[in-house]
Amino acid sequence: MTPLRKVLFMAFMTEGGAALAYATTAMFILGFVGMAAGTLYFLQERSELKAANRGVAIYASLITFVAAIMYFIMMTTVLGGGDVSQTVPLRYIDWVITTPLLLLEFGMVAALAGKVQKGLIARLMVADLIMIITGFLGEISGVGTVATYVWFIISCLAWIWIIVEVLRLKSTGKGYAAKAVNTMKWFVVIGWSIYPLGTAIQQFMSLGQVDGQALFTASMVAAIIYIVADLVNKVIFGIVAVRAAKNS
Repeated sequence: MTPLRKVLFMAFMTEGGAALAYATTAMFILGFVGMAAGTLYFLQERSELKAANRGVAIYASLITFVAAIMYFIMMTTVLGGGDVSQTVPLRYIDWVITTPLLLLEFGMVAALAGKVQKGLIARLMVADLIMIITGFLGEISGVGTVATYVWFIISCLAWIWIIVEVLRLKSTGKGYAAKAVNTMKWFVVIGWSIYPLGTAIQQFMSLGQVDGQALFTASMVAAIIYIVADLVNKVIFGIVAVRAAKNS
């Protein structure tokens, strides 16, 4: 942390931001613990599945394992006095690896509930990568600049593309797997909306702000939103997927 950042951070801490700083740190710890626990759970559940369905648990455990590694690094960065903004590249490395795997996991469960349209998962993965990459480009652009808005709009359009494709998916089968697919569809539609929402909130809170406290507050609020979204969309999503594979 540069001397200027240290001065701004100390000013932020003395002006009532300590509670938010502690909450953000606690959330990074929770993120790591949640992902690590999810990995152990999915690996344990793998042995309970039929051989043909074990891929669902493998994907679920791989997703949370990658996320656990990223969250461990982010957690140690924050605990070591680092700026929350230093976790941004790690967050996007996590997403660019894990979100395509989430879609593959979703596709495997959808296949248990009926025939999946050819090319659906490939289209979803392309849209997902566009959403993540342009989201990153928007976040590293200057607050309030034209580039930020352009990248954010492209990222949101890619997210809308994902929503349209997911909502068009129809489960032709019956039973638990079909119900799980419908549940997982709403994880993607609603759960993934938290990511652009977090970006929008951070940008809105940062507009016109030049003092350290406002910028620290915006980055911490966004970090908390992203951590909650990750736990829901990786751990709980994985639990639904694994239960579908077990009960199919």
